[in-house]
Amino acid sequence: MPMTEAMTRDNIHEQLPKRDRMQLYNFVGRDIILWERNIGDDGDEIGKRVWPSAVDLCQFLQNGDFPMQDKKVLELGSGIGLVGIVASLLGADVTLTDLPNIVGNMEENVRANTREGCKYPPKVRPLVWGRNLNSIKGPKESFHYDYVIGTDVIYIEETFHDLSVTLRHFCDPRTTVLLGCHFRVRNRDLRFIELFKKDFDIVREHKIPGQGVNKVLFEARMKGWGDIDVQT
Repeated sequence: MPMTEAMTRDNIHEQLPKRDRMQLYNFVGRDIILWERNIGDDGDEIGKRVWPSAVDLCQFLQNGDFPMQDKKVLELGSGIGLVGIVASLLGADVTLTDLPNIVGNMEENVRANTREGCKYPPKVRPLVWGRNLNSIKGPKESFHYDYVIGTDVIYIEETFHDLSVTLRHFCDPRTTVLLGCHFRVRNRDLRFIELFKKDFDIVREHKIPGQGVNKVLFEARMKGWGDIDVQT
């Protein structure tokens, strides 16, 4: 198709050809078929594809490192839905969230892969970090998430404050936070971890086999969690 506009440094991403792509995964004895919609070769469609830390966390969940049965789980930055789908298939009551322009394709993937075998129908909700957080959850004292999870959500420094605010809003001292991180710009990404540690204690850093120091799964809880009887 001929281009109607000259390609420049500013518009090159918009001019690159887009396509749909199917990805196949197998977790918990199930084939999971996901569609990545309207993606290009520029690598800029952050929420439209599966990123490596999502696959890593699914492996931890499948191995039973974090029991999912009958747990209430909130996922931030769910993308096309892989982690939330796996958690649902493992028996969790899952709410998947992402930006409004992302959730349409996510909802299609979630619905197609969870028609059977899920104790709790997963929910898909639009969420912009730091904004209208009560649209997902009511007043803080009225609801509890056992897990708040996110993979490859640390990538734009301008979002660090809003991500931190969002994590604080949805967590209480009994909540386990799981953050799968791939440190692409290490100094920048570690600045979020320092911000995160103002409100959360990192309980454990789970290493990803064969990935060195640049990929890690952080397990954390809000400060003060040691003062209560935490039951997992």
